[in-house]
Amino acid sequence: MKFDPPSSTRVRWQPPLRPSSHAIGPRLPAILPHVLLLLLGLALAGCGSSGRGGAGYADRPPTDKVALIAWQEWSKFGRATVVYGGQANGYTNRAGVTERSEPLASRVGDYWGACGKPEWNGRTSSRPWSGAFVSWVMARAGYTPQQFPRDGRHGSYLAALYDREKTRGAPFYLHSPAEYSPKPGDLICSGSSGPTWRHADPRTAHRRIDNTANHCDIVTDVRGGFVHAIGGNVKNSVAMSLYPVDGRGRLQSVGGRPWLLVVEKKY
Repeated sequence: MKFDPPSSTRVRWQPPLRPSSHAIGPRLPAILPHVLLLLLGLALAGCGSSGRGGAGYADRPPTDKVALIAWQEWSKFGRATVVYGGQANGYTNRAGVTERSEPLASRVGDYWGACGKPEWNGRTSSRPWSGAFVSWVMARAGYTPQQFPRDGRHGSYLAALYDREKTRGAPFYLHSPAEYSPKPGDLICSGSSGPTWRHADPRTAHRRIDNTANHCDIVTDVRGGFVHAIGGNVKNSVAMSLYPVDGRGRLQSVGGRPWLLVVEKKY
């Protein structure tokens, strides 16, 4: 049996329409910021692609022990990535697993356990845990409580490090962000007073560090004009933040994050 198509139907192949450059042109200003963010995200995802097997920065674990421990925790949490600087200030390039999802909620309890509070975790406590994360990483790296205090407050352990930095064999030394270029294993820390502590007397410096520090990240890499640093309680996860640096590798200012100091890990 033969079926003929209705006489009104015509099936013809036509070449795809090619939009006029005049039609595209007026739209560019509106879409340009989104295109730039997309290109930045792609560039960061491929940063360091010349490594073995074409792996990007996320697949190349650091060799420094402290940085590696932080990197491994970041991988467990889904590798959330946040980009700072310019139009991308605070842009989330990749989302991670939140603190309230098991088994990672219990992992937050492990971080607090290093500070003597194992009952606090991602589900039972709303307390910021970024300081506990840093303390846990340093403990896992083999630093004693005398070398790096077990404290969930950034200000507390930073002020203690400041007091101890001139003792013989101290493994950590505090710098102003303008005088030192961070490297893997170091801490980069923000605080409301900025680097004013650097030129104050010791007692005032201790107080300003203790009272105004609000967050520290662990540096895992410096490349492509950015410091790559991992911190806890960032976007409710363990996340990597990319912060711009100048030609000397010094941290540049980013909106809403006044740099307080850089902690150099001497060994």
